[in-house]
Amino acid sequence: MVPGNSRQPMTAATRRTAGKIPFLLLMTAPLLAACQHQDATDTVTGWWHNFEGGEIAKLRAPPPGENLRYPHVGRTPTQAPDLPTPEARLSLTTQLEAQRNLAQRESAAQGALPTIPPPPKPVPAATTANTEQSGMTMTTVGQPEPESPSAINPAPDLAPDHLATTSAPNASAPAKKTAPSAPAAEAELPAVVAKSIPPTPPGQFPKIGDLPPPPPQFPGFDLPRDAMVSDPVRPDIDTSTPEGTLIRFQPATDHVTGDPQGDYQHIVSLRGNRRLTILGFGAFMSADAALAPADQNREIALGLLRARVVARALIARGVPASAIILRAEAIGDGVRVTIND
Repeated sequence: MVPGNSRQPMTAATRRTAGKIPFLLLMTAPLLAACQHQDATDTVTGWWHNFEGGEIAKLRAPPPGENLRYPHVGRTPTQAPDLPTPEARLSLTTQLEAQRNLAQRESAAQGALPTIPPPPKPVPAATTANTEQSGMTMTTVGQPEPESPSAINPAPDLAPDHLATTSAPNASAPAKKTAPSAPAAEAELPAVVAKSIPPTPPGQFPKIGDLPPPPPQFPGFDLPRDAMVSDPVRPDIDTSTPEGTLIRFQPATDHVTGDPQGDYQHIVSLRGNRRLTILGFGAFMSADAALAPADQNREIALGLLRARVVARALIARGVPASAIILRAEAIGDGVRVTIND
């Protein structure tokens, strides 16, 4: 140690440790570079998966087609696909709307879903009371009723002359016992006859069951095969979609969905000096929709609230209140605004 110098001499152990630090930095640099694409969550998740082991710790399989070449842009189709005509699309849309409206009406007609009561609790098996003390028996539901003591040990069948003999004093005539009656046979279900279905050979379709009888034929008439099949019963419900501009609302509220400013401006521009009919609907496929009077009153009140919201928006855009007619129905969707001729 040199006098006046504060530095300590470097020992051999210190020199060996100092030589290992650059080596450790070189070893950890690739590890740190490999984790640059992972955040703290991915790193901790990987540690946990490695700790769990099993299938979750294995590497994921590469996606299919990883090593394939990219497709050529020139192979993309250049012609428009064959789509239905506008008339066919309009017909399909009309059918879907009718099915939707029919489903709404049927759901309302059926009412709310029934509440299924809990199953009854099992009744514990009742014990048979002592017949010598009470002379009564107790049985559970579904068990055969026990035979009475008189049926087990029937009274002796005495003839009239025996009655006269036994009525006399010191009668010693033996009593004649009859055999107990045989129990009634239990009702049995008819025997189940299993009809084996022949196996279908490979490459063939299974055989169709027996067809219904053919319809009667009349000379000069060509009846179709489904002439005897009855059409499904459809309720007498108006399934047509109401006319007018649709303003949608949130379910069971009078809050408008989205931004209807463009619809309002379109209605005002087409109105001119004509009157407007605002038809508000109540329930829209709700679980508690029904046709009970109380439910109809609730839904009609909601429809009037929705119609009033649209009326206020149109009045704010210059439509006079005297030119607006408010109506409401129980079952439907949102609000419909029509222009009267």
